[in-house]
Amino acid sequence: MKIENKQKIFWGVLTVAVVLSACVFPGKEDPFSKVSEEKVETIKGDLFPFSVSVATRVTHRLEDEGKLVAFLASDIVRLDDFEGRRVEVDGVRRKEKMREIFWVSAIRLLDLGKQTEEAPIDERYTTRNFSFVYPPTWESSVSPTGVVHFLDKADPARRVFLTFSAEELERGDKTKDPNVLIANLAGTKKITTDELERERQEIVLFSNIYDRKYKFIFTSAFEEFEKKKSFFKLLNSFVEGEENVLKAKEEDLKKMAEREAKKIQEEEEKKVVEEKLKEPKSESILEKLFGDDEREEEEKNATEEEEPAEQVVSTPESTETVPETVGEDTSPFIASSTDYVNLIDERAFLYESQYYGFRMWVPFGYWFRNFGASENAIARIGFSDEEFSNAAEAKFWLEILGDENPPRTFTEKMNDTRVEIEFPRTEKSFFRFTGLKKFKDAMRSIQATVEKF
Repeated sequence: MKIENKQKIFWGVLTVAVVLSACVFPGKEDPFSKVSEEKVETIKGDLFPFSVSVATRVTHRLEDEGKLVAFLASDIVRLDDFEGRRVEVDGVRRKEKMREIFWVSAIRLLDLGKQTEEAPIDERYTTRNFSFVYPPTWESSVSPTGVVHFLDKADPARRVFLTFSAEELERGDKTKDPNVLIANLAGTKKITTDELERERQEIVLFSNIYDRKYKFIFTSAFEEFEKKKSFFKLLNSFVEGEENVLKAKEEDLKKMAEREAKKIQEEEEKKVVEEKLKEPKSESILEKLFGDDEREEEEKNATEEEEPAEQVVSTPESTETVPETVGEDTSPFIASSTDYVNLIDERAFLYESQYYGFRMWVPFGYWFRNFGASENAIARIGFSDEEFSNAAEAKFWLEILGDENPPRTFTEKMNDTRVEIEFPRTEKSFFRFTGLKKFKDAMRSIQATVEKF
């Protein structure tokens, strides 16, 4: 046999052997492999718009002490919101033609005054193929066998209450009848009770993409309601697939950027309130209407050695909060009965404001809109018994008003057409309802549910 033919046979056998080896000994993909990412850098400086009229994706420039730090662009952060501010940004550098662009993924303000402590945000457990969120009070670790253990950071005993694993499908898995659908994944759920009378949930979700199943084992005591809610949230946040994982991470970054931008708005609103508190109190519209009559009545009562009459409750000088009917009604305000018909039932709507620190329930059949701060009020929420879109259409109002000496107790006063209700909020502010007398039941129903936090 010729040497040439022998060489052909050798390479043919070697090729077949390699192919067979690849078929017989496949490498299993690690389900917990992390996403390969570019190197993230952190830089800081003053943010300015990029004004050069050239074809580029650059939108802003970062300067420090008058010197250029980087050209910036972002698909995640609205850089316009931070113009003129000193910031710190995270991102990656990429070349575009003859220019290097710093693509921003996160931003933090550096020129804010003293801030209240922020509520921590959820953590995200992320691999290349799946991801989910869990509370910041939980801690996670991965065992050598690939099982993720979760425990409470505040628990000195370091007890694991949740485990998670991504496992290969077994032969009998495809024959099981699913009894749950969570995060668009079919699966099975089994609940048992252990020897300590704790509830044990075993949830197995079957992948829609891979030959894999996701197994959760969650143990909790009966009274651990918050922990159960967090576990339910974790399950419903589960996403799989590389594109979905990247999208979820991007959404997290966008929310963080929006949260940072909101600080600028809150800073501006705080300045407005502080300036308002410095201004001398002006006579309100109702005081102008009824003030002279009331002063005469008080003088008369004082002469007759009787108790002085109730003073008129002042309202802001906003034409939106004082309907035209007030001008026709010249009767003074008097203390009214606190009896009312409670309109709150299981159909009521919950309104909650983290910024203003309160929540309330609104009766079914009533619409409401937050119109924010005004010249006279820290915040203004309009209500109506029909759908409305602007302040002029509101039927009654709830306002937060600043005052160096706010009311310390609940008061309710009315005249022939209008009702005014005041109740405490903070040492320098209070709540006030104003509106037509026919909406008294609605105002009192809402007031009874206002809860500060």
